[in-house]
Amino acid sequence: MTRLLPLTLTLAALAMAAPGCAGSIVHKKPENVQVNDAMTELWARDIRRVAKSGDWILTRSYSKTGDAIVGVTVGESFSHAVVYDAERGTVIEAINPVVREVPLESLLARNRYAVVVRPVGIGQAKREQTVARARRAIGAGFDYSGLVGLDDQDRFYCSELAAWASQIPDQPLIVTPADLFDRAEVIYLSGARDDQALQTAALASQQRASP
Repeated sequence: MTRLLPLTLTLAALAMAAPGCAGSIVHKKPENVQVNDAMTELWARDIRRVAKSGDWILTRSYSKTGDAIVGVTVGESFSHAVVYDAERGTVIEAINPVVREVPLESLLARNRYAVVVRPVGIGQAKREQTVARARRAIGAGFDYSGLVGLDDQDRFYCSELAAWASQIPDQPLIVTPADLFDRAEVIYLSGARDDQALQTAALASQQRASP
């Protein structure tokens, strides 16, 4: 059963789901550029060490879109979902206006936290199929009608793309990131970008990595 309430608000929110969408009114990104860069670098290193192709990365963005999705979706703490490609170090995501592929760091840099989850029962062959299937969708338009249960098979919204690429059986009419979370095992938790202890650890790690 879907967790979306009300659907019209979710649709309106995701209509603005572009990379440059205005900042969150709930959570503020740290102002220190070095801290933000260090956190992104730390998360990227960790994810590259433990994640595999075909894993999903669920995130909470610093955007009003993210605020709206979490605020109107019952039981939801994630605002976005992507498919990870470990071979290229990229993610494939459905975000207005089209499905696209971007570096892992591009995803992490715009989010407050990230969780890597692995679909239950997925093997090597299925992981490769998932990434290949997601990549075939690159360039497809954003599926606004799918957010209200009117699926357009040629378009995708974020969690719909992840579920479709992974060929998840018995999908709900509207797939949310929380639905994906319920069908997977947790591989990695980033912690929050504004956690001061984590910021200190990230800066120390960045200094150690500097030549």
